[in-house]
Formats: sequence, structure tokens, C-alpha cells
Amino acid sequence: MKVNVEELSSVERRLTVEIPAKDVDKVFNKIYNNLKKTTKIKGFRPGKVPRPVLERYYGDQARAQAAEDIIGNNYNEALQQAELFPVAQPNFDFQAPEQGADYSFELTLDVKPEFELAKEAYAGFTLKEPILEVSDEEVGQRLEAMRDRQAVLIPLEVERPAAIGDVVVVNYESFVDGEALEGGAADNAEVELGKGTAQAEIETALVKSKPGDMLETTVSYDENAADPKVKGKDVVFKLFVKEIKEKKLPELDDDFARSISPEFDDLEALKSRISEEMAKSYEQQKDAALRGQILDQVRELVEFDLPGSLVEEEITGQIENFKERLKQSGLDLNQAGLSDEKMREDFRSDSEKKVKAGIILGKIADLEEIDVTDEDVDAEFEKVAESVGQPAQALKQMYEHNNMMPSFRAHLLEQKTLQAIKANANIEQVDPVELAEETKEKG
Repeated sequence: MKVNVEELSSVERRLTVEIPAKDVDKVFNKIYNNLKKTTKIKGFRPGKVPRPVLERYYGDQARAQAAEDIIGNNYNEALQQAELFPVAQPNFDFQAPEQGADYSFELTLDVKPEFELAKEAYAGFTLKEPILEVSDEEVGQRLEAMRDRQAVLIPLEVERPAAIGDVVVVNYESFVDGEALEGGAADNAEVELGKGTAQAEIETALVKSKPGDMLETTVSYDENAADPKVKGKDVVFKLFVKEIKEKKLPELDDDFARSISPEFDDLEALKSRISEEMAKSYEQQKDAALRGQILDQVRELVEFDLPGSLVEEEITGQIENFKERLKQSGLDLNQAGLSDEKMREDFRSDSEKKVKAGIILGKIADLEEIDVTDEDVDAEFEKVAESVGQPAQALKQMYEHNNMMPSFRAHLLEQKTLQAIKANANIEQVDPVELAEETKEKG
């Protein structure tokens, strides 16, 4: 085997692999010997079909199989001989081989960019951590939200106009340019005034309404409306008020706490759990803020060409995740007005940033001699198991079965590297609102 390497860029290589005719013939001989053992052709006894007959019947199939076998048998050796380690699946360019002739195939691949990085470059980053602490007021707001979800609707005992906080039951129809809007009508729709779940114009029209009222209001939709039928349209809503109900909230006491879950003996236990969960959420927000700042600064450390295959893989992954989120929300790409081409364009910049940061973090992991142990893996599965309510061992087996362990370990390595950088950083406590505005300005 002969391997020729052509440097297309600092991160892209083209390999031309040449296989001598004698090795090509060995592959063909093996293929035809297997065919001879298994093929049944009328007029010939099993195992006695002459080679020329097999070639006439199965020549194209044998050549396709030979190409697959030759490339598969020589691919890894060619990479070792060239001392190249692709960062993603290479692209192959080949034709079907012929018996008695030399054979060559090409593969184009990306390799890691080479660059120098001093430890001093990422030591002592200045980071800003938002000051987030759980207050009694926030716990109270969370409790009120829980009460609201447990509220019951009761008809008004005394007739009066609808007010903020009431739920108005309506039948409605909607029209665009005088024509009824498809899917734009419903009976017994419930609109809670002041909640913001209906268009502001509709809520305003229903305030001070009474059962039996027939109302009309116009809602102007902009070009960002989710429903393409109303984008940039003025939609007229005709509303018939059927009933007004008021919400009755449960008392905020020990019985309320026990109604949320039997694990809470009293209201204080519920408050304590809320406080713990909010504190955990705040810690996650702090970590996310610091992580984002570290990645921003890491990307500025060095410049290099990005492996295109890694960028394309990242774009594809982001598109698939986005599609899944759309599916879960009941939408599809057509409803969202998106195409794969448009999404690839939209996700490219973010994908390039992620790939660049990942490569530099990998370099830092090497410099700091950071690795992922089996103990690290088991500990992380315990964390995941606790959050999803599944046995850690079952989750680990699922990851192994679906070949997800390499990406799982890569994620852990990145997390450990980020923690190492954070440990040597100068962290300043700042107001979360100011930090959010500063982050927004940076874009």
C-alpha cells in the first residue's frame, strides 16, 4: 500500500491510497469463493459454479463489495502510515475496482489545528458572578403561584361587571378582511383577565363586560406572529360573553402544604423545599454566567482555522435539537417559516464559536493533564439519576448500548477543564441586572 498526503489547508488533508493489483485480486478471490459456496444457479451443482459464470451474474455486486472491503481493510492502516487523526468522519471518493489492476481511493479529512498556548494565557481570568440569593419575598411569590394553580373557579354570587382576576367564558369568532378565519372560532373559551394569556385587546374589551354582552375588537398582528394566517393582518374578534367566574384560592396553611405532596408535614416544610430548589436554580444560573464568560475569553486566546467537518456536525446537531423542541411544542418547520438551509445559516456563527472553544479547552485539558476517570463517570451518572429519577446503573447501560459514552466523557472533560479555569480566576460579585445588560450589549 502506498499513501500520498496533500495539505489542502492547515486543518484539511487529502489522502490518496494506492493498493497493488495482487492485493485487489486477493479481495476478489475471497468474494467469489464465498459466492461459489452459497450461490445456486440452474444447471450447476452447489459449489461447482464456474468463476466466469459467477462474474457474469454477480460482477457489479462483487466490484461494489470489493471497494467496500478494500477501503475498510486499509483505511486505518493508511491513517497510521500518514500519522493523521481525523476529528470527524472523512469524505471518501472512490470508484469500483477491477480485477488484475491497481486500485486507488481518496479520502478528505480534517485534523486538529496546531497552535501554541501558554498556561499564563488562561490563568487569572476576571469573571463576574451575579449576586443571587433566595429571599422570603421570592418564596412567597412561588407559594402564591402554587395557590393560583390550585384555585377553583366559581360563578359570581353577586352580579357585577368582569374585573381583573376574573375568568370570562366566551364564544368567539375571528375574521380577516371580512372572511371567517379557519380555525379561528371556539365555544366556552376561558379568558383570565390580567393574566396575559389572551391578546391585550381582547382582555381590555372584556373588562367590565357582563353575561350576554356581544363585543367586537381588532387585534393587529405583526410579521413575527407564529400563525402564518395572521402575519401582518388585522383580525376582528367577535366575542359573546357567556359567564363570569371568580377564582377562589386555597388557604395558605399546613393543609395546603399537604395537598401539594404528602411528604410535606406543614407549610414550613414546603417553604423550606421551595427555598432549596430556588437556591439550586440560582447556583446553576451563576455557573452558567461564569461558564459563558470563560468561553468568551477562551475563544479570544488564539486564532486558527476551524475544521469544517466539526462545524457542520455541530450545526446538524443544533438543527436536530431545534426540530425536536419544535415538535414537542406542536409546531413544525413550515409553521415556523424555516428551512434547513436557513437554519444552517442561522446556526453557523454559534456553532463556530462552540467548536473553537471546544478545541481550545481540549488544549488546556492536555496542558493541565486533566482526564476523566471511571469514578468521575459514576459520580456524574449518580447526579443525572437523581435529577431524572432513574437508577444510575440503568442510565449508564443505556449510554453504553447507544454508543453515547464518548460524548458523555467529552462533556465531563469539558466541565472539569472549565472548573480548573474557574478555580484560578478572579471572581467579582456583581448586580445580576447590570451583568445581564452588559452581556446583552456584547451581543
